Amino acid sequence: EPANDTISQLVLRRLFDDNYNKNTVPLKTSATVVSIEFGIQNIAQVSEISASFTLDLLFSQIWHDPRLRFDHITTCLQNLTLGYSMVEKLWTPNVCFVNSKKTEIHSSPTPNIFLMIYPNGTVWVNYRLQVQSPCMVDLVLFPMDVMNCELIIESYAYNAAKVKLNWREWQPVFSIAKSKLSDFTLYGLQWTKNSFEYAAGQWDQLTVSLTFSRAYGFYILQMYIPTYSSVFLSFVSFWIDLKALPARITLGVSSLMALTFQYGNVAKNLPRVGYVKSIDVYMVLTTAFIFLTMIEVAFVCYLESENNMRRKERQAEKKKERVAALQRKKDKKKNNYGATTMTNTNAAESDLRSNYDEPFSNGTASHKISISRQANNMFESLHALAQFEIPGLLADDDDENTKWTAQNVDKFCRKAFPLSFCLLNLIYWCYYLYQNYLAKAEALAQMTPPL
Repeated sequence: EPANDTISQLVLRRLFDDNYNKNTVPLKTSATVVSIEFGIQNIAQVSEISASFTLDLLFSQIWHDPRLRFDHITTCLQNLTLGYSMVEKLWTPNVCFVNSKKTEIHSSPTPNIFLMIYPNGTVWVNYRLQVQSPCMVDLVLFPMDVMNCELIIESYAYNAAKVKLNWREWQPVFSIAKSKLSDFTLYGLQWTKNSFEYAAGQWDQLTVSLTFSRAYGFYILQMYIPTYSSVFLSFVSFWIDLKALPARITLGVSSLMALTFQYGNVAKNLPRVGYVKSIDVYMVLTTAFIFLTMIEVAFVCYLESENNMRRKERQAEKKKERVAALQRKKDKKKNNYGATTMTNTNAAESDLRSNYDEPFSNGTASHKISISRQANNMFESLHALAQFEIPGLLADDDDENTKWTAQNVDKFCRKAFPLSFCLLNLIYWCYYLYQNYLAKAEALAQMTPPL
């Protein structure tokens, strides 16, 4: 080992002498080929608020620098493994993530940089990085949306005439991280090579695409199920009697407030976008049903008031008809028998009084006539009362045969509201789950095979 250390120091002094210039490219007549390896160590975060994702990754660059060959110096060393500070003395292709928002080298406690030089001059540099990069956020299908995130790699200082970037020939991109996050699942991983024209020439670009599918189980438990409970709770008002009107109103208002509160908790964690999201459609649907239950309460109250008014009008008309019929009957009897009619109540009353005030003025015969007349009047009055009151008690029969009553409307809504709500929810879930499937397929189809 002491001999190896001595040889390593000798090799380093020979390699990094005054003739080595780290500011010039290794090859003068052709481009330096740099092989890239991209290993995902951990997916730290995917955020729709900042439209970005954060990765911990192992990033390797491998190129050949003939100026660093040492196989002609010694054959005892298989490679030179050096510390991170030696990277600053090397020429590097200056490869970077051009679309990253932030890139840091892990330091735990020293910078996590691996450097190895092979005898033929091949250089291998590996960095352990944390990279934050943008994502394409489209929340139309939220919470069943798919996010596509990209990292673009290119040499910042050298165009394709000086430095060519290629993926490593075998498995250049891999992941050792968990594919399932708390709210997302890594659905697809692909890599491509492209070219981009700048004013200074053509640059090679390597792109890593990650497709994340949102795990919407959290939203089913925290959003959909509670709102379903609020909506079905508002349907209970159809079974509450109309006389308990405050209870029906309180139930509807409480359900609406609970629904608004639940949606507010979800909306505050989303970016402010100007288009309609899937969850917005669902909230409009549920809010509309609760609102319609309130409209139904107002409608049945109005309907009951109108029916009561029509019932009173019909009863009044029937009373008038029966009084008129009774009057005609009495007039007919009066013409035939000379009996006193009920309509002339004052005359009948004065006649009774005169008979009671002078019971013995006309003798026994007159008294018998008076008693007979009183008995006839009493029977006529009872008969008129029967003719007048009994039909009045049966006046509600017509109202019961009316089609649009409060009870009939409630019975109809007890079936119509739950069935229509379930049907619309079935359409909602079928449509958006199918759109989620299409979005995943489209995201994977846009990923061309690696070059």
